[in-house]
Amino acid sequence: MKKLENNNCLLPNLSEEVNELNRLLLDVKWENVDFDSEVFDGGLCADNKLLNSKQKKLLQVVLQNIPEWERLLACKQHFIHDYYLDIHTLSVIKKVREFEKFGSLDDYQKLLLMYSALLHDIEKTENEIDPEHPTKGAKKSSAILYRLGFNEDFINSVYLLIKHHQILGLLASKRVSFTPQEIIEIFKDPGLLDLHAMLSVADIKSVKKNESFMKQDMEKILDEIVGNIREIINPNDGLAKNEL
Repeated sequence: MKKLENNNCLLPNLSEEVNELNRLLLDVKWENVDFDSEVFDGGLCADNKLLNSKQKKLLQVVLQNIPEWERLLACKQHFIHDYYLDIHTLSVIKKVREFEKFGSLDDYQKLLLMYSALLHDIEKTENEIDPEHPTKGAKKSSAILYRLGFNEDFINSVYLLIKHHQILGLLASKRVSFTPQEIIEIFKDPGLLDLHAMLSVADIKSVKKNESFMKQDMEKILDEIVGNIREIINPNDGLAKNEL
């Protein structure tokens, strides 16, 4: 595995078990798996024949290192969702990896996205609409990553990605609006903006089968919103908008 670094921030002193989990998160691909198949309608099962040995190994290592993830197995979501929570989470991981930009990220950035996708709904309440789950999940993910030995910068970045993983979708659907100062506070790390966008789009596409929750032109609207946010948090790059 390539050295994990981002602006000279390393991930040292991780256990062999966590390094194995990192390697699997980076290496295991999901493009061969059709999560829309009726085989997954009830969630994951141990002998699922659609998963290959590497995918099964990853899930085994996830559960060994993050036993909290077991609550996602066959966990039913509220009526808007077509997938159980375990399948939804794996679909988000799959769709994050499909972005062309994902291939250009370094391993540190890829792991930020992989852990954010893996843990973004870790505290979501079963079969209920739970507007607090991003904040609860961000706190839980911080505790998990601290236990695994990750450093403060990595933990804080995953915290921000998970806490705000619904914001872009809410902006696109015009259910919320923010002042420029509020946008600066939410997206306080400009380096994470592209990761926010990939996680958000993957999450929205993984709500319903055939990506049908991603309404027509929504991805274009999200791109425009991200561009506006970039101008707000990097004012030298353009004129900041009065409100978003």
